[in-house]
Amino acid sequence: MPAPHQPTPLPNAGLGPPRRRADLTVLGQIEAQARTRITLTLPSNVIDPDTPPTPLPMVDFRLYVMRAPGPIRDRAWRCLAETARAHRGDWNLYSLGVAYPKLRAQANKLTAYLAPGPAAQVHYTLAIEFLFALHRLDLTTPNLFPRLTDAAYTHASGRKRQHPPPTYDLDALPDGRIPHSEHGNPEHDAHLNDANQETVHDVLNRLVTHSGGQTISDTQATLIRRTYLNGETLRHVATDLHLSEPSASKQRSRAATTIARLLGRHDLTEPTPTRPAVRHDPPERR
Repeated sequence: MPAPHQPTPLPNAGLGPPRRRADLTVLGQIEAQARTRITLTLPSNVIDPDTPPTPLPMVDFRLYVMRAPGPIRDRAWRCLAETARAHRGDWNLYSLGVAYPKLRAQANKLTAYLAPGPAAQVHYTLAIEFLFALHRLDLTTPNLFPRLTDAAYTHASGRKRQHPPPTYDLDALPDGRIPHSEHGNPEHDAHLNDANQETVHDVLNRLVTHSGGQTISDTQATLIRRTYLNGETLRHVATDLHLSEPSASKQRSRAATTIARLLGRHDLTEPTPTRPAVRHDPPERR
């Protein structure tokens, strides 16, 4: 049986190497700057410590890092991030160039249905957030590069952004859609008077002298005022009043019970502890 006919390869004479299609997006222009403008290099032994150090431009470093296994990739990115943190400038551009393939893929997801203006803004945001992550995140944990790009994608996409709750202009709503309380309008039912304009300090002073007589002592009023109203510690106030802390606690408790009774707030009074009944067992018969 004759062998199948093999296609004749097309001659390549005069065509030269295939030309790389230019990426005219924001990230593409950043990568082009990193590829053509900067001359920074990293030694190859960052990736493979057993080889003699060879200077790697951005494109070569990116190629080696993309093919390296996880721990080696972490070590290479850790070295690049530490260098960028120390020197900034063109090293930030070098880092963006190395991260370009992943950032470009993320941009494709976020800009599939966007107009050119908003799409360009997404590219800028990805680049900026990647650099923020590069200079902010912990470099000692594994999967460093995925964490850097994931942080950039999270902020650029707004997937964890806290959106404010919707608000409505009640004046613009028709009368039939304005919510009404079944308990009436509190603004119409409220009446200002001297009692409900008092401060808590005024109420306390009024209750200390009730119906012409003093209800609690000045010491007890001071304990209530300074601990409950002013927020001072009981120990500090007791020391100023030359009282032991247990004695101050008992006096404050009595005063609080009296005030709750005068206000008609029996729910605020502490229940009096009841003593357990003593059980008297009959003597054993002998």
